[in-house]
Amino acid sequence: MKTPRHFKRWFDGWPDLVCFDLDGTLVDSVPDIAASVDAFLAEQGVALAGEDRVRGWVGLGSAKLIEQAMAWADLDPNKHEECYSRFLKHYFEHSTDKTKLYSNVKELLKAFKHQGVPVALVTNKPGVFIKPILDHFEITEHFGWFLGGDTLAEKKPSALPLLHCSEAIEAEPEKCLMIGDSITDFRAANNAGFKCALVTYGYHQGVDLASLGADAVMDDLAELLI
Repeated sequence: MKTPRHFKRWFDGWPDLVCFDLDGTLVDSVPDIAASVDAFLAEQGVALAGEDRVRGWVGLGSAKLIEQAMAWADLDPNKHEECYSRFLKHYFEHSTDKTKLYSNVKELLKAFKHQGVPVALVTNKPGVFIKPILDHFEITEHFGWFLGGDTLAEKKPSALPLLHCSEAIEAEPEKCLMIGDSITDFRAANNAGFKCALVTYGYHQGVDLASLGADAVMDDLAELLI
């Protein structure tokens, strides 16, 4: 397979490691996340947030998400543990009801596999949710690492999760790539010394991705194979 133009320019070949974000990059998980947010809000007897509003909150980890939802609903912050627990329980039971895989995810993963490129999943989502989602879409086999927001002592935008993967295979950071959808992913890549490609269709909290200085900003993952 011909080396894609981005990889040829960045690495003079294929990357030594690729780290993927999950929510907003590989899958659109907001419908199920929003339903779980609304489940705990309903139990608290307050207005439901709805999918559109929750879409603007996603990206900083689930604990922060619940904090934002509670603040919006004017709930007592001391109820965070109770609300978070209810959210996690509902989401664990419904994490793939309406979640969808974005276009060309499987094609890109297959290309990396064909070229022997190690691939990691690095998300701020609690680790317990990762494998069930990957299993549902039958893409688990493509990942050598599953790192959730609670796997290591630090999570994105810390460099630690990315460097944990690169150091495991003795890959130089400048030969590695982070693919995500948010400023959190960009900052993690920048902190680790990785190249960074961002997708425009995900959850970027209103941030203009083009202004960040990422190595590539794409409307479709297939652009990495051109």
